[in-house]
Amino acid sequence: MRGIARRIRDLDRALFRRVFGLKWAPLTSVMRAFTVAGTAGALWGFLAAVAFLLTGLQPSHLLMPWTAVAASWTVAEGAKYLFDRTRPFVWDTEIAPLIKTPSSSSFPSGHSATAAAGALTLSFLYPPFAPVLVLAGFLVVLSRVYLGVHFPVDVLAGVIIGTATSAVVLAIAESLA
Repeated sequence: MRGIARRIRDLDRALFRRVFGLKWAPLTSVMRAFTVAGTAGALWGFLAAVAFLLTGLQPSHLLMPWTAVAASWTVAEGAKYLFDRTRPFVWDTEIAPLIKTPSSSSFPSGHSATAAAGALTLSFLYPPFAPVLVLAGFLVVLSRVYLGVHFPVDVLAGVIIGTATSAVVLAIAESLA
């Protein structure tokens, strides 16, 4: 079992180095913007509010995404205390993150959890916008590795949390409808 865990860790670190090594100034600006917008699910809360105002003021269309984002953030932040994984720039002091460094644990990624929850819940509610929403969610997730503050396994775990949370919120909403 240790051998498998070691291989996964080594693959995670190698993939991190590949993504973090891809530096291009215009892309760095985009990644910074998506990481800032994705902080604590702000992007998804804002998009849900705008869509709510523009599409008929249906309370469920505001409450479902906000609930999914808040729940996914809560689960991810709580899990950080259980796992207490070192961030890439602490693990290797030669890594210089391209944004202000977070002080919390690396695993799982809260940005990725809220991105998945927000993008998926909003895509369910507004299917014509799903490609743009999923792309925005992907860019938030990718930004965390690209900017040097998360390992790939951290963001994968966040996406799993966000996907599961979105599914639960949508299932509950469906059962109440």
